[in-house]
Amino acid sequence: MIILVLAAVLLVGGFVGFLVYNQQRFILPGRVNSVPAPDVSLNFAYTALTTPQGETLHGIIFLPEQENTAPVTELVLAFPGNTHNPIGFAQFLKTEVYNGRSDVAIAAFSYRGYPNGHTPPSTGTPSQAAMFADAEFVYDQLTARFKPQQVKAVGYSIGTAVAAHLATVRQLDAMALAAPIASVRRIAQERYRWLPVGLLLKHPFATEDIFAGIETPTTLIYSPTDGLVPEAHVTQVLHAQNPSIPLVPVENTNHVSLALSPRLPELLQQALGLSR
Repeated sequence: MIILVLAAVLLVGGFVGFLVYNQQRFILPGRVNSVPAPDVSLNFAYTALTTPQGETLHGIIFLPEQENTAPVTELVLAFPGNTHNPIGFAQFLKTEVYNGRSDVAIAAFSYRGYPNGHTPPSTGTPSQAAMFADAEFVYDQLTARFKPQQVKAVGYSIGTAVAAHLATVRQLDAMALAAPIASVRRIAQERYRWLPVGLLLKHPFATEDIFAGIETPTTLIYSPTDGLVPEAHVTQVLHAQNPSIPLVPVENTNHVSLALSPRLPELLQQALGLSR
């Protein structure tokens, strides 16, 4: 009997150790989907920014047509999901949401340690702390460069946690959160109820902890049949924290296919105040 108990303890301990050791790989796998290069007619520049810690963030900026001679109406910062290519995400916003407008700058950068297939990978190791700090850094760099009249953010999946964090520390004029997560912590707690997740998790991405204080005009665009994030995490956790923020369900989608919904461009236009 003692041998069986010891074997069980070792088995459980080994499994817990495996989860803890590999949590970064599970949450931030450091890979993205492949997308074609943007059409050269879209006026973009692959761009590298060096952080105060010496890491280099690689990404793309869809440039306003006359950056130095005409006002930049909006700067849009895109924060993709954890396997979502930032190049494709930014191009989608440029072509499908902003319809190629020339007075808008749209930027997206690979998270630390992530590739995008068109530039070198960003250097460093991905983490919640790094992603939050880099969002602030990119905001500061690009607002100083473009001096936009407005700054807006669009996040998808784990990128919604990054955008939400940014809204608590910088001025945003609008924010759209698609396939939002209340927190990685909550997902893990519900999946591994017998583990002290709160003590073991290094990257909680707990938007639910800050959502009540967000004053930026925000829209939650979600799939009722998400498959990864339970609907209640959006409707009963996030929305309960800030009931004035509208909920927009997109039927017949899941956590991945929401990005491909033909309704999404129009919903993002509405969320970002482009179709009023």
